[in-house]
Amino acid sequence: MKELFNQLNEGEKSQVRLLSLLVLLSLVFLLLVSLGQRRNYVRLLSRLEAREKLLAELETKRASSASEWARWEGAYRDIEELRESYFYKQEEGINQLRLDLEKILAQSGISARSIQYEYASLEGGHIKKISASFTFTGSYLILKKFLEVVERFPRFLMLEKIDFLKISGEGSLLDLKINLAGYHESF
Repeated sequence: MKELFNQLNEGEKSQVRLLSLLVLLSLVFLLLVSLGQRRNYVRLLSRLEAREKLLAELETKRASSASEWARWEGAYRDIEELRESYFYKQEEGINQLRLDLEKILAQSGISARSIQYEYASLEGGHIKKISASFTFTGSYLILKKFLEVVERFPRFLMLEKIDFLKISGEGSLLDLKINLAGYHESF
């Protein structure tokens, strides 16, 4: 390579030096530019990773929010089913409760002497309660059958209170006062 350089005259040598200098300067320039671009690339890559991490967190949050919303929708459906199936309708008034109470008494073999009804408002007047009180005389087995029928009944008809008025000496005959409550929603 030295021999080749020796064959060149002074003008050609200065041109080769100039070209070498230009190539060297170009390489230095490209190296500096590429370092800047590399720094920019690394910075953008770190921003991308941070945003992907944020996106993953947001996706997790969205998925949990979606599952929570699905649970709330299920709760709303359950509440609506309770309203439709278990609460008494306000339009029906006391008639449906009276009919249901007659069914329960007939299924359990109880003949009530007289039934007294009371009305009350709960929760600021949105839910109304109808209480039915009656007395009966019968055995423990009849009472047990009555409790089973009330427990299986599909409406919100709750046993609130049982007062033992009189128990015979052998315990075979009970004189009881029973309070049941039915609920309906007023709109």
